Amino acid sequence: MVEDVERIKIIEQLLSYKLALEKSRPELLEELGKHYSDENANDLIDGFKDLEFVSNNDPYEAYLLTQIKMTETMPMVINEHIFMLNVGDDIDDVLKGFELEVYSVKKDIYSNLKEWGALLDHVNDERIQQITNNPKGHGDKILKELHWIRRFEEKHF
Repeated sequence: MVEDVERIKIIEQLLSYKLALEKSRPELLEELGKHYSDENANDLIDGFKDLEFVSNNDPYEAYLLTQIKMTETMPMVINEHIFMLNVGDDIDDVLKGFELEVYSVKKDIYSNLKEWGALLDHVNDERIQQITNNPKGHGDKILKELHWIRRFEEKHF
């Protein structure tokens, strides 16, 4: 009985996250469209810049592109894990698998931001802690995600 309550709570949290992602997508696309109309954007692929062409000089654009890619990928991952919970798979195994999938998605998306990764190499531990606890802008949010990816790798690989 307790396990069923926990399972339902996790499913509700996953659904809430999925709905928030889906709801944010149109707003992110609109913001990126406005950003591109404000500047002369080169290197567009299907109406958007590819992440590998985004430099650390434009954290707003980089952040929007990463978030749009998250809204494209994560709902499918969430659906898979909700299904596993619904068919009775072990909760701990499902959550571990979900964390690994989130890592894989983020690693794929953020691996194109090589300049940002190099920048993170030069940020001291005190600043990393500040970024992790209270990111101040789009650049900090990107660095926070890159730091999360590195911490995950250190812990699990």
